Amino acid sequence: MLLARFAENAFWLGRYMERVESLSRLLWVTEAFAADQESDEAWAPILSVFADHESFSDRGKSMTALNVARFYLTDKANPNSAAFAAFMAKENARILRHLISTEAWREISVFNDDLITLQKRRFALSKLSDICLQLRDGCYRHRGVMESTCFRDEVWRFNQLGAALERADQTTRLIDIKYFRFDRDDDDAAAPPDVAWWNTLLRSAAGYHAFQRRHSFNADAADAARFILGDPHLPLSVANAASTAVYQLERLERDFDAKPGPGVNAAAQALKARLESPPKRLAGRTLHRYIDAIQQEIIGLANALNERYFAPVG
Repeated sequence: MLLARFAENAFWLGRYMERVESLSRLLWVTEAFAADQESDEAWAPILSVFADHESFSDRGKSMTALNVARFYLTDKANPNSAAFAAFMAKENARILRHLISTEAWREISVFNDDLITLQKRRFALSKLSDICLQLRDGCYRHRGVMESTCFRDEVWRFNQLGAALERADQTTRLIDIKYFRFDRDDDDAAAPPDVAWWNTLLRSAAGYHAFQRRHSFNADAADAARFILGDPHLPLSVANAASTAVYQLERLERDFDAKPGPGVNAAAQALKARLESPPKRLAGRTLHRYIDAIQQEIIGLANALNERYFAPVG
């Protein structure tokens, strides 16, 4: 039987590596959208999505694209940064060295070293897009090595469970970067993101071509939102991630008698029900509040998993 602390390490290894990949997508989308903006305020939404305005302000830095990008890429003191997530992934992997493949440990170490090198280099905003793509590709390599070399035991299942839960959470943040502002009753009059922005978002979620196959003509923002949130066949959709998490829970119970228990089952069912019952209007304030509700369900499931598997009482 796997010790609870090793299960937690595997779970957070999955979450942290997924977080690096998601951050690379979020920064890439922000940079692409802000390229045509005259003001650096175009970067403020990412701070709101992570509730980091106060933390960023404490750095004493002005609100510029370069400073915000550094904050989320190389600031190891920022728990929402890629540098912090990569470091924590390596620390969790270090504890699991006897339980993961040598190839996986080597890949995580190399990936972390690459980020450390990035921290030491002079950072230029003109290189941000390339850096984000490099991070994303590094995460792809990590996923491929894990998939190809790791034994399908409890460590693998908890790792995949953590990655799926983080993917669901981060995908909602990717969408909400332009919708968080719709939080007052009078905000529906604000101009929604245009078609170009949604196309960029679909590309960042590796779903542009798949979306075009589903919606060849007259696609609108609601179609794109519904696709990224609820299409079960899109790997980065929230629905696909939630389904993957439930599948891993089922395998943990079936193969290793690691029963989820009523708390986890209830939380997983609540998330599933929320995703299966989207509002008719997926735009403006309605979309933002729906995303917020999904995030609360994800938090509820994460808390239930912690209580059941990682910090059991008695």
